[in-house]
Amino acid sequence: MATAFALLAVAGTGRIVVDVAGRTLLQRIAPVDLLCRVFGLLEGLSMAALAVGSLLTPLLVSLAGARAAVIGVGLVLPVGLLLASPRLLAIDRRATVPVVELALLRSVPLFATLGLPEVEVVARELQPMEVQAGDEIVHEGDPGDRYYVVADGELEVSADGAPMRTLSRGEGFGEIALLHSVPRTATVTARTRARLYALGREPFLAAVAVQPLAAERVVAERLAAGQATIAP
Repeated sequence: MATAFALLAVAGTGRIVVDVAGRTLLQRIAPVDLLCRVFGLLEGLSMAALAVGSLLTPLLVSLAGARAAVIGVGLVLPVGLLLASPRLLAIDRRATVPVVELALLRSVPLFATLGLPEVEVVARELQPMEVQAGDEIVHEGDPGDRYYVVADGELEVSADGAPMRTLSRGEGFGEIALLHSVPRTATVTARTRARLYALGREPFLAAVAVQPLAAERVVAERLAAGQATIAP
């Protein structure tokens, strides 16, 4: 009985490793636009493997007995792991974690409540930008196609030519144009040399779709405070 409980604990631990480490690795190496297909293929292969195992087990039992069948089936995964381990280790070494981008996104209210896997997907889609003092990032009235997060430096937000506020590290702008498909409601210009990260429309909308109420709450708070024009 004790052996059975110990083996069940080992099996449970192995399942945790597969679900967490394996799926995380897949997420880090697969293109974002193919993630759904990749995980769909994974689930399909898992179901197919269960079906094949269910068909082979009675055959193994009838040919070699129950004990040999259990041992044989139990050896499949360890042997497969040994054969695939060099390739898996090579993939794992290439799957870097965007630590800096993750920390930055965690400071942005729009993404602060997302789970770590979702935030990591967004972090991998960020495109770094370097701007000089006086550079215009977005212009009032232009169509919006990207969301921006400030990593360093200061930006000035103005509407109708009047300064409204200053943006600094950990603040983002551009959500209203993307969420409501309206033109930019303000102009954002670099006051100092600054480093930004840009996020395209599709990955931005996919990220906020996970928590649409939170995204709308951010916008509503801006509007309620009379600040609609300072979040272009």
